[in-house]
Amino acid sequence: MPRSRSLAAAVALLSTSLVGGSAAATELTPANSILFAFGSRNTETITGTDCGTTATLVKSLPAGSVGIEVVEPQVGDRDTLGSGTRVTAVTIAGTDVTISVLADGPSICDPSRTGVPPGEPVDWMADYVVHIEHKRRVQATMRVFYESYVFGAKWKLRPRVIRDTRAGGPPGVRVTGIRWKRFGGKTAVGFGTLRLDYCRRDDNCPQNGKRIRLVARKPDYCKDSGKIEYLRLAGYVGGMLHFGARITCSP
Repeated sequence: MPRSRSLAAAVALLSTSLVGGSAAATELTPANSILFAFGSRNTETITGTDCGTTATLVKSLPAGSVGIEVVEPQVGDRDTLGSGTRVTAVTIAGTDVTISVLADGPSICDPSRTGVPPGEPVDWMADYVVHIEHKRRVQATMRVFYESYVFGAKWKLRPRVIRDTRAGGPPGVRVTGIRWKRFGGKTAVGFGTLRLDYCRRDDNCPQNGKRIRLVARKPDYCKDSGKIEYLRLAGYVGGMLHFGARITCSP
């Protein structure tokens, strides 16, 4: 996925729970999860008192975060107004990022600029754009109503039933009683029973009721749903491809 989409995913997901992202009761491994890139970029305010003092901002990332990189700010950068503070240290310890800034600019240190009487404390605040990227393991989820549009869709981990039409739509193809051999990682494989709801009693539908193997691939962030989900799903009956479904997400 392009970096811009990865960052967009993170902005949407860092502030909320990942649906199908990670389950507290499930140990995430390379077999049942993917190592996904996240990022956040927002403006943070750091406060302090008096010229020559140092203040810090601590950003705690979710447990399991690895490959942490602070893109902004860098040591030496000044606050967004550029006249009050500068960054003196950016440190990473575990999943905590600490940004230290020193009040050394004229808007804080020059009495003619502060308007504060001599001897009185000078309270200050400084804004910085904070851009942090990291990776962590998450589980992909799957649309229960498997289509390229979001309306009517639902998402589950290891769904027992899926169908190719949205809720309330006309009868179509269903797969029931699904048992997943693996799920949540780069590829999900499961087995269920194919149900062709459009078949009537006297129709010739030899594949109706047959065992079907499901293979889901390409877990990725979908901007339309705001979820990390499988974007490809194929069903095989007797080793032959019966259907292939594709999720199309907005760029």
